[in-house]
Amino acid sequence: MKKTIARTLSIVLVLISVLCFAQAEESPKFVTILEWLDARGECGNCMLLLKITQILNPVLAVAADETGTINLFSGNGEDSMIINFMSDECPQEGAILVIANPRYNEFEGTVEMADWTLLRIMQDPALQSKSQGLVYA
Repeated sequence: MKKTIARTLSIVLVLISVLCFAQAEESPKFVTILEWLDARGECGNCMLLLKITQILNPVLAVAADETGTINLFSGNGEDSMIINFMSDECPQEGAILVIANPRYNEFEGTVEMADWTLLRIMQDPALQSKSQGLVYA
């Protein structure tokens, strides 16, 4: 009886650990531009934290993180997904974007990221404090 209980308990623990590992693999993870480029966009369910450094036209901006820069192309998806970088209600230079599942454009290679989903827009704390006249030491 004790062996049966111990065996059942060990099977349950193994199943729980397998399920926890599978859930951990499915959750989105943050990657850098360099990691995304090295994987040629095949990062699974991934997200990037990017800062807009320059807006080139309504659907193209240069974005950067600590590992590099990339052209962030917004015009290659559904109409509802297109972001006009030159409109007042959209991200401006200095904004920080959280984007998910960007597609690697094999024709543009290391320069372009397309068909991404905008999850969140945040203001750069350094720019925000300057605009409010505050200085953080």
